[in-house]
Amino acid sequence: MGVGYTDSSAATRVSWLLVAALLALTCLTGVGVHQIASGSIPGYVVVTLLHGALYLGAVVLVLRGKVGPWDFALILLGAVVLRLVAVWAPHEVITTDALRYVWDGRIQWDGWSPYLYAPAAPELEHLRDSEIYPNINQKERATTVYPPFAQFLFLVGYLISDSVAGQKVVMLAMEAISIAALVGCLSAWGLPRERVILYAWHPLPIWEFVSQAHLDAAAVAFLLLGLWAVLRQRQGLAGGLFALAALVKYFPVVVLPALWRRWDWRMPVVFVVLVALLYWPHVSVAGTNVIGFLAQHLDNEGYRAGWGFHVVWMLRDFQLADPPGRLYVAAALVILAGLAAIAFFMRGRDTCQPAMLVALAAAFVWLTSPHYPWYFGWIVPLLCLYVSPSALLMTLTCFVLYWPRPPGGATWTELYAIVYYAPLALMAALWLWTRMRRSRA
Repeated sequence: MGVGYTDSSAATRVSWLLVAALLALTCLTGVGVHQIASGSIPGYVVVTLLHGALYLGAVVLVLRGKVGPWDFALILLGAVVLRLVAVWAPHEVITTDALRYVWDGRIQWDGWSPYLYAPAAPELEHLRDSEIYPNINQKERATTVYPPFAQFLFLVGYLISDSVAGQKVVMLAMEAISIAALVGCLSAWGLPRERVILYAWHPLPIWEFVSQAHLDAAAVAFLLLGLWAVLRQRQGLAGGLFALAALVKYFPVVVLPALWRRWDWRMPVVFVVLVALLYWPHVSVAGTNVIGFLAQHLDNEGYRAGWGFHVVWMLRDFQLADPPGRLYVAAALVILAGLAAIAFFMRGRDTCQPAMLVALAAAFVWLTSPHYPWYFGWIVPLLCLYVSPSALLMTLTCFVLYWPRPPGGATWTELYAIVYYAPLALMAALWLWTRMRRSRA
């Protein structure tokens, strides 16, 4: 759908409806902050789902095309207001990840590698405090799982403040970069800049990237900067930016087959060189420990045993099949490799297709079965370029993963997976069936 400016009364009505939606979302965000502060996780989940419903209404208003000349400014204002309200939510209630960020920044400033020792190691005893250290997850045995550029950002956050507040400032800055880069991408692709509302008002970045200061905000920011560089025909620069994104979280590499200009070696060469340069100082100190606690973390999440993947989990729980985890991983890799090959070979040499970016990202998330909502967040900015109803629905319903699970309620866990998992599978199957019918016709 296109978005065009008009002076009609319809545009005025849309503007006032957007104002009303923003006021309602601002109040709802305040309620969500209160729910977190009071420790009410079910209340928080309800708020995020209501946020998603109001957000969808605002998105439909914009995508219908009846927008006025001031609506873009209103969308940006809403992005700022909603984030400034959400940032006041306390930490530790929903997740303790930001505490590890503070700790990693702290020990780096003291001259220690975050890859060498777990927080409880006697060598780091002098750095412990009464606020951050006691609440760090798996502090007795887990070294860091975060890559080198993430560690640099943790250090920046620590220099701002030796608290979660410093990390939140960094993530707010990353969100500003993301929105600016996304507007640039929309303009470069010839799409209306008002479509940035799909990211700017979406509950995932507001609640997970800002409110809880998840590092994925930085990965998204550099992914979008890399995408902007691709659209400006800067393959070398794009390779460097994607390297930084991957050294925050690895997932941006998934979309590279859709963005690399075939046989132009600047992107892969710059990518590999920068990754090696940023890893080398840590490898020289910590050796193979730079992998950190990643392998054990994957075991804790059940990926090696297989139950960490929702498809395997549901097949086992419903006693339909008992596939080994390695078989599922092999099948998932074949699917992703096939999509990557399609993205790489079945397009023009210098072009990239937004639909394929969304397909690669959504398929990766669907197949890897994230257990936490923030892992879905990197799909959201890509939806500004190509609106996939199934992927959008998945990003809005993934908050149900936070709902407290009753003891012994095995069927509840199946329900959680189905709630956000089934829509994408069903809508993808419907799309494939429709395409097949058209092909036969």
